Amino acid sequence: MVTPPPLTFDEATHTFWRGVERVPSVTQVIKAAGLVNTNHATMWARDRGVRVHTALQALVTQDEDAALAHLWEDDLPYFAAGQRWLTTAGVEVLGAEELVDGGSYAGWLDLRCRIRGHHRPVVVDFKTGGLPEWVALQLAAYAAPLGVPGGCDRMAVRLQVGGEPRVEVYRGVTDWADFRACLRVWQLQARMGVWSE
Repeated sequence: MVTPPPLTFDEATHTFWRGVERVPSVTQVIKAAGLVNTNHATMWARDRGVRVHTALQALVTQDEDAALAHLWEDDLPYFAAGQRWLTTAGVEVLGAEELVDGGSYAGWLDLRCRIRGHHRPVVVDFKTGGLPEWVALQLAAYAAPLGVPGGCDRMAVRLQVGGEPRVEVYRGVTDWADFRACLRVWQLQARMGVWSE
């Protein structure tokens, strides 16, 4: 049996590759099925999300000073909400910004952790905007390759300015199958030369 090449990530183009074969990201897969609407998202909001995610990763892997170096002043309330949630939820970090290799898809998992009151590990996605329904599929895709006996809990944390973080726990039994259906759509598009970005 031939071992497939390792998964790589091209930072410049924000694409995943396995040798010369392009591997779609989790978000690209869900977009291919028409479930992600980015018409209302501004570039500024997307960039803010990236900065806050990067700062939270630095917070849990380094320290607060390293985290603050990534933020603009307008980002601070979102970061403070994430910091507050990490403390009040009793989070024990198992991994942050981890590369997820699903074989036929890939992605970056925001946080893998243990949380007080949860008996299984939890995969967490931080959002600085809304919590669209497709996040359930996104988290199912991140959780599936982890191979945790008994599975993982899945949770999104919406970081809100001036308010408590909003936590959504996903337990949909069809979320993984729904993601696989989206993946099949992406594969058909790729075969036909239609790329979803």
